[in-house]
Amino acid sequence: MTASLDLPPTPASADPIVVPGLPSGLGITPRPVPAWIRDPNLIDSIASGLMDIDDELLGEGR
Repeated sequence: MTASLDLPPTPASADPIVVPGLPSGLGITPRPVPAWIRDPNLIDSIASGLMDIDDELLGEGR
């Protein structure tokens, strides 16, 4: 993984980039919970950020 400090500078005219997961990590948007999870306690843990779900389980893998 490349550290953000190793990336080349972005021109001032470039569109801003939002890193995936940043809005939910900051609490701006709800954290995604896979539809196959039915346990309310587990859903609450994921939504509050106490448990992280791998992107591959969310269908967002490579």
